[in-house]
Amino acid sequence: MGEQAGPYSIGSDVWPGASRLIEECGELMQVLGKLIGSGGATAHWDGTDLRARLTDELADVRAALDYFIFANSMPDAAIADRADKKRAQYERWHHGDN
Repeated sequence: MGEQAGPYSIGSDVWPGASRLIEECGELMQVLGKLIGSGGATAHWDGTDLRARLTDELADVRAALDYFIFANSMPDAAIADRADKKRAQYERWHHGDN
């Protein structure tokens, strides 16, 4: 039989999925750091494609976030509403609007 889940891990009774979400966000930050360090070039010195790695890590973060929301009975509609408003703000900033 497997080991019992520790707090914050998948299977835990205490904020399940929190540790996975943090881990996946860290991996996303690593890839973004490599992109910044390369001046935006996607060909990494180790031979990997940073755009492909970024795609994978974004998917992993999305999955971990979706799981965390579900497993912790977070208010999905309120989260979606806030996310829509925040994204609209980012798009205004991108186009130079305040």
